[in-house]
Amino acid sequence: MFLENYKKFIKYYGKGRYSKLLGFAGLSLIAGIMELVGVAMIYPFIILIMTPETIMEHVPQLKLINPILLGLSIGLCVLLLFILKNFFMILVQYIQSKFITNWKKDIAAKFMEYYIYAPYKKIMKTSQSDKIYTLETLSGVAVDGFVMRGLNLMTNVIIVGMIIALLFIKFPVPALGTVIFVVTTMFLQNKYFKKRTNSLATTMEKINKKHNDTILESISNIKELKILSAENMFFEQYQNTEKKYRNTQKLQNFYNAIPPYIVEMLVVLALLILACIISLQTSSDNAKLMAAFAIVVAALFRIAPALNRIQSSIININASRNYVKRINEKYEACDFDNFQKEKLQAEGRLDFHDKIELKNICFSYNCTKQVLKNISFTINKGDFIGIIGLSGTGKSTLADIITGLLPADSGEIIVDETQLTQQNFQKFRRMLGYVPQQINILDKSIKENVAWGCKNVDDNGVIKALKAAQIYDVIEEYPQGINSNVIIGSNGLSQGQKQRLSIARALYRDPEIIILDEATSALDVQVEHEITEMLKQISTSKTIIAIAHRLSTLKACNKLIYMKDGAIVDIGTFEELSSHYKEFEQLVKLSTIK
Repeated sequence: MFLENYKKFIKYYGKGRYSKLLGFAGLSLIAGIMELVGVAMIYPFIILIMTPETIMEHVPQLKLINPILLGLSIGLCVLLLFILKNFFMILVQYIQSKFITNWKKDIAAKFMEYYIYAPYKKIMKTSQSDKIYTLETLSGVAVDGFVMRGLNLMTNVIIVGMIIALLFIKFPVPALGTVIFVVTTMFLQNKYFKKRTNSLATTMEKINKKHNDTILESISNIKELKILSAENMFFEQYQNTEKKYRNTQKLQNFYNAIPPYIVEMLVVLALLILACIISLQTSSDNAKLMAAFAIVVAALFRIAPALNRIQSSIININASRNYVKRINEKYEACDFDNFQKEKLQAEGRLDFHDKIELKNICFSYNCTKQVLKNISFTINKGDFIGIIGLSGTGKSTLADIITGLLPADSGEIIVDETQLTQQNFQKFRRMLGYVPQQINILDKSIKENVAWGCKNVDDNGVIKALKAAQIYDVIEEYPQGINSNVIIGSNGLSQGQKQRLSIARALYRDPEIIILDEATSALDVQVEHEITEMLKQISTSKTIIAIAHRLSTLKACNKLIYMKDGAIVDIGTFEELSSHYKEFEQLVKLSTIK
């Protein structure tokens, strides 16, 4: 299971990167060879310095060269080799960092693309905090903990392997004993810390998720939080999760800090053991003894930090397995293998000159209980239609069906004898303006708020939309007009004015149809009346579909669709429905309409 998660990760997210991973293996091999040659050259260098005649006997041609000059030349070669090796490793680190950063970016972009382009029905199943956690935390931790540490592990294992191979060639028996001792000790040490770090990693992931939820919940609901005087409770929740997070992080950092000291002790102990054995084997030759000591010290000097990096990489890879497992599950849940980004259709809109017909529309969220049951009605061009009913009757779901956010299980929508399909729905959407219940004012200029989603902004179009929404007089008083940041004047924007700004956004693209999804339900009676009057003026040139709980907004409608339990009860004017249905009359009373 442990290796299976990592295999899945490479399979899911490593497409197109296999050759680069093999390339890093090649670079690591080159680094290991350079380490090997650098350490190996120390032995003849020491021999040459202490007893140059020994070298001369084996290589007579060197007698022509001054021994001091020869020694300096070899020493300089060793120095240059180590400098070259270090510059090479710096370059490898740069390439590796770039590779890791791009991988993290691509994974985050993959999920962001899904959250934007996937069908709305799938996207709505994932909470905001979970999306943010996946984009900002999960993808980064998984790549850093597994891929980056895995590359570090591979590089350092090759380096250690090369140097140990050199020691085996020169001192086979003592090297073997020392390696067995060090490897066994490190294995036991890793086994001891693995249980603790894995447990901490699981706890860390849960706390991190809960911590993000607490922050988002508090910030998103600040008004309710203050009204309920719940500041202390939420701040305590934040402090508790923050404390647990930091305590867990503290233990994790502590366990990560211990192995280097253990490795250092092992290396020193190994050095002493090797020194004793080598001194017994080469006691008759001081030059060889010194050279042997030098190569052992150099080898262990290079091995020690590499062993530390190996140990650290193993700990981090173990700690990352929950994140890797989770991001693999995300891949499977998103079904990326079959996911295809919705292709943007050619510019243009559908022709709408006469009417829109909804025929026998049925819909359910979970394939069990139907939310909409055989919905059929006609929207004539220029209609001001109101869709009304109690909460939970399927009004907003019907709006989502009309906009194409949710696909109907059965039935059809026909615009001037053209049936809406997946192939032409985008052209239909270009005819729509949408005003949600929740007002989303961005931390941008008035102009950018109105033209949100458009690359090229038409100032005249923005002003026209603001005038149609009857808020341009307010915006005109700002220091920079439509270029003023909305935050600058936020204290002067009432709830009704913010809603007008939202309506201006819907009007900017000059849509033929405007859908208001309970857009006035949060407004007071006076402001609602003003906006209703404004909508009346707009309705002379637009087709309006309004979904609302509050029936006062719908008095201006020329046609009301009365819904109950996901079905249409009747269609008529306000007066007709009021006189025929007691429940409708009760809704009228509840909405305080006289």
